[in-house]
Amino acid sequence: MKGRAYDLIVCDLKMPRLDGTAFFRALEREAPDIARRILFVTGDVAGTEAERFLEEAGCRWLAKPFRLKDLLRVSREMIG
Repeated sequence: MKGRAYDLIVCDLKMPRLDGTAFFRALEREAPDIARRILFVTGDVAGTEAERFLEEAGCRWLAKPFRLKDLLRVSREMIG
């Protein structure tokens, strides 16, 4: 990530090897300004550790499945 500029990172919470939470924590240490520009997408989070993480970290997220118009709206809000 170093040396590159990103307006927005769209990331799933559940990924192999490095989940979204670990990715966010690493990015938060390395490049906190970019960490605030992550939009997570995920399945059902109600009452899970994922929900607690998203709330505590203050991350924006969209529940899957989501509409393209919702992804575009939230993306604009985050980078606009």
